[in-house]
Order: sequence, then structure tokens, then C-alpha cells
Amino acid sequence: MLSSSLNFWNMLGYTNNAKIMMEAFESPSNIILTDNPEFTLADFTSVFPVFKITDDIIDGEINIPVAFFNLILSMANKSIKYDRYYDSWKYLMCLYIAHFCVLYLQTQKGDADSQKALQGALPTGVATSKSVDGLSISYDLLGISDDLNGYGTWKYTAYGQQLATLTKMYGIAGMWVNG
Repeated sequence: MLSSSLNFWNMLGYTNNAKIMMEAFESPSNIILTDNPEFTLADFTSVFPVFKITDDIIDGEINIPVAFFNLILSMANKSIKYDRYYDSWKYLMCLYIAHFCVLYLQTQKGDADSQKALQGALPTGVATSKSVDGLSISYDLLGISDDLNGYGTWKYTAYGQQLATLTKMYGIAGMWVNG
């Protein structure tokens, strides 16, 4: 079975020639091997202060644990590369983390504070029907997320939809893999 990621060091060894080969193919292959700048909890909460990330329990409210934030931050650092997105990188990192924070909060059903954070995060569709007496509104979500087929859970939150849309715009250049 083939691995979904390539490890150039294992393929080429730890030689100077291997480094030259990786640098030569980095640009046309669209594979980015550089590290991201530092991204912190303060960076995230400055953009999305609605998320309460702390291990402290304050008045019984459910917060997002710091350990969970760190796991998602690690995943985001592997997925969202500064050298691809430059000025948009910080916002895309925030969207990635916010998406997973919303999915975490959805598992905390019934908690008033987690529900408050969820209010603006869930995708909304086009109103297809309304009823005044029973205060019922129906939304069509399928048409909005059709463009995100194959994106898994990314289409289930407004943050994920924004992230998928923006990264699709950057990813149009494609990728070349020598094989």
C-alpha cells in the first residue's frame, strides 16, 4: 500500500544531493517542506474571542481544553503552510482551529455556554419555507455545500466552508509528482 505522503529524506537519504534535489523540485511540485512561524493561543483568540480555551472550570461552563487546542494546532501546522498562503496564513490557521472547536462543542450538547459559541458557527442555507404561527423556517443546506463535495466535515461549519473555499482558490495551481 502506498503512503499518502512522501518522505524525501527516506527516499533520497541525508546527503547534500538529496537536499539539492528537494529544493529543485519543491517549487514545481507544490510540496512545501518549510516550517511555519509560531502560532499561539493568543493569535487564535485575538481573531475568534468567542472560543473559551482554558483548563479552568468557571461557574460550571464547559470550555475547550488547552490539550485539545494544542492537538488541533499541531494538525493545522502540518496542513496549513505559511509558504503557500503568506498573508492569509494566520486567518486560515484560525479557521482550521475554529472548525474543530465547533465540532468539539457540538459534542457538549445542552451546555448554555457551548451553545452560545455555536450560534454563529453552523452553516445556514437559503430559507425555502416559512410559517408565521408556529415560527418554523426551513433551510436548504444541500445547494450551498454541493461545491464542497468530498470535503468531509469541512462543510459542516461556517469556518470549515470558508477554509475549504479559500484553500481551493490557492490550490488551483496543482501539483507535480515525479513517479
